Amino acid sequence: MKAVYQTKYGKSEVLQYGEQSTPNIKPEVVLIDNHASSVNPRDWMIRSGRYQLQFLVPSFPLILGSDLAGDVIAVGAKVSGFKVGDRVFGMKNPSEGLASYAEKVAVSERNIALIPEGLSYLDAGGIPLCSLTAWQALVDKAAIKAGMEVMVIGASGGVGSYGVQIAHALGANVTAVCSAASSEMVTELGANKVIDYHHEDFTQSPESYDLIFDTIGRHSLSRCSKVLKSGGTYVSTVPSPKNLKAMATTKLASFFSAKNQKASVVMVKASGTDLGKIARLLASKEIKPVVDRIFPIQDVAKAHDYSRSLRAKGKIVLQIQ
Repeated sequence: MKAVYQTKYGKSEVLQYGEQSTPNIKPEVVLIDNHASSVNPRDWMIRSGRYQLQFLVPSFPLILGSDLAGDVIAVGAKVSGFKVGDRVFGMKNPSEGLASYAEKVAVSERNIALIPEGLSYLDAGGIPLCSLTAWQALVDKAAIKAGMEVMVIGASGGVGSYGVQIAHALGANVTAVCSAASSEMVTELGANKVIDYHHEDFTQSPESYDLIFDTIGRHSLSRCSKVLKSGGTYVSTVPSPKNLKAMATTKLASFFSAKNQKASVVMVKASGTDLGKIARLLASKEIKPVVDRIFPIQDVAKAHDYSRSLRAKGKIVLQIQ
């Protein structure tokens, strides 16, 4: 099969496109004829050797990529939920081998869900990791409820765009923090209010929030505490020492009083069950994929550089075949 791989860490030029071995499948695994993937920030962190969980990354030759979208072409002996010919999408974490920048991907059936009817492979290929991150942050970590006041920092990015949509779909009132250039986009996604971070410091806002979802990771509970309600939750996508310490200390404090603010860190988990719930929101048009650019897989280095510029609005998708 053709795949993008690297044999050393470095800048985007270390990425090569060529022949690699087709993966074997185990009893609980399916083999996907993969049509699309996407670029996530952790891809270029892993590529350069600077990922915070680099010890989980497979050895060289390393095939990057978490997201996948394609057709099931083979199933392991213990697979019961999918059959050959199913259109599926899903994701793999570093501990699960990554390797979705490839024409063929082996993935556990627990990690995938059926692609909703009418959704293209290119749209589906940019959904899993970012939507799952947002879902698990808002639902699992923060127990979002209808009527909550929710702030999403970095609302125009991959995770942020799904954070806005999922929060809105679940009945929250959403304030989006992004640039003025992205204001129209995030409003269309469901934001009730937009704060342009270039001209306004949201930490000094007169309003307060039940939930602050920081998709950029440049803030902290202590910095956001003035605008977080009593008993509110701050969730970050970055497991920095400061955030992890705040998570531990506030978890203990919350046992003694529900009024204490809480900090949490979301580390995305592959989950076909969660992705199935997201698929239902996609099917009902309550959320939609947001694609910034599509790159052919051969131009993956350019896609990485574009992602690294932090200018993307929504997802950067890789067309594999």
